[in-house]
Amino acid sequence: MIISAAEKATGDEPVTVAQLLSDLGPLGVVVLLAVGGFLLLWVIGKTGRRLLAKAVGRLLARAAKAFVRYVRISLWAARLRMPVRLAIRLQPDRWREMTAARKLVGLKRGRVRRTPMGVDVRVTLGGGLNLDTLTARIKDLETGLGTRRGAIRVEPGTAAHKAVVRITVRDPLRKAVPYPALEGLVSIAHPAPLSMNPFGEWTAIDLQQRILIVGASGSGKSSVQRVLAAPVIVAADADLEVWDLKQGTESQHYEGKADVRITTADQARARLAWYMEQELPRRARVMQAKRTSTWPTSMEHRDRVVMVDEGAALIRELSDDELALFFTFLEQARAFGIYLWWATQFPKGTNLPTELRSQMSALVALKMRRQSESRVVFEDLTKEGWTPHRLPGKGWLMLLDDEHQDPEESRAAWISETEFRKLKPYERHERPAPAAPAQPVVPPMPTYAPTVPAADTAMDEAVSLTKTRVPAPATEPEPEPERELVELSVPDAIRAALADAPATGMSAAELVVATGRGKSQVYAGLQELTDDEAAVKVGRGRYVLASAEAGEATA
Repeated sequence: MIISAAEKATGDEPVTVAQLLSDLGPLGVVVLLAVGGFLLLWVIGKTGRRLLAKAVGRLLARAAKAFVRYVRISLWAARLRMPVRLAIRLQPDRWREMTAARKLVGLKRGRVRRTPMGVDVRVTLGGGLNLDTLTARIKDLETGLGTRRGAIRVEPGTAAHKAVVRITVRDPLRKAVPYPALEGLVSIAHPAPLSMNPFGEWTAIDLQQRILIVGASGSGKSSVQRVLAAPVIVAADADLEVWDLKQGTESQHYEGKADVRITTADQARARLAWYMEQELPRRARVMQAKRTSTWPTSMEHRDRVVMVDEGAALIRELSDDELALFFTFLEQARAFGIYLWWATQFPKGTNLPTELRSQMSALVALKMRRQSESRVVFEDLTKEGWTPHRLPGKGWLMLLDDEHQDPEESRAAWISETEFRKLKPYERHERPAPAAPAQPVVPPMPTYAPTVPAADTAMDEAVSLTKTRVPAPATEPEPEPERELVELSVPDAIRAALADAPATGMSAAELVVATGRGKSQVYAGLQELTDDEAAVKVGRGRYVLASAEAGEATA
């Protein structure tokens, strides 16, 4: 065998390892290498062997050190549940190299904390960096850390020179987002989950507002309508009605859930006349009797949501005079606890008149076909990133309202038609009959969060879910005229609520629930506090007291 290999070595073609293994076998190759190594050590002499031993020792020491470092980083990555590759790039030496290469010198890495969808890296903004410049350089961070596009978000820290770099390593939107179970007593006054963003955070929407839902055919518009309607159906203080002028085909699964179903233009005209001639005046009398300018949402005085499916069909059926009457109803209904939700798959100027579009306080935009449709809906805001025609696909949406001012893409929750049919209206299967009619007295709003009774508690009178009401004695249906009540101002109520707020602050929606005041009152109070520098805005529409912010900055 050795002779055969030697003969091949004298030829023109070089001898390969495969040929040696084939001719000599594994044992023969080992013997050949051992003999060659022995001859090499004999040739280099004692001094050469000493130098070779030192070189091999240094190499082995480096290999052992690198192995120990890799094991340590791997254990750290496993504990934080992130890829080893990302963990290596987050090491202090690699972080300094990355920031220098990406012109982010001064960005110092702090503690790394695990989150449900990835990790949060606390950073200190040094040099010429600030929050705005770091936010504008997110793509450089994504490239330097080797993450996927859209996996990094920058949020403000507790002080001006602090920030948090949020990194997602697990995609929560890879599969459909299941709608969370509705448990306990549900109220229309509580923000409802709508969609989930790429960081695994729920986007909640205020249901007590006019909502415009737009999206091309097949974009998931019907599914989003089910997500919005579900909490209204089971709410203890709201009713739902559906207007579907496509012969009722789209609203079939609302049978037994919607209080009213309108399927023809004549029914829509009659319903509109009933609202203007009977229902709005009746609700006005209720508010006058209670001496309030805000509709007293409760089990007794329920809100109502009118959901128009494919509003373009209604626009085509109504005459100019009927449309003018409809727009008048739209302007007045919100003050009486009636909210219009308008859905259409044809976002054009003729199908979305200015009188309608300007009245909508919330806009849910799903995937659109063309850029021109995005411009009809968002107008000049398309320049700021409100471009739903660029959404990834079905079920993805963008939400614009008072609480959501940034063009963030999220994926809508999913409720199948089978699950939707299992929903039961609260008043038809759970609402206990009151033992005796009650006439609640409306005291001033407390400054603490209102208590909500359990769903199975027997109620002797209608209890408001957004305001705590004290029932009057059975023999005295009216409040005592000489009783003096002390009421905090709206700014003082907000200040008291913010005093117990977490470090991340409270949103306006949370303050509405905590103070029991109306949204317009809370926004006006927040504006007054921020103008007086008594409260400051942190994060995405969240507020804290200025004293608390200053204390955190000092710490």
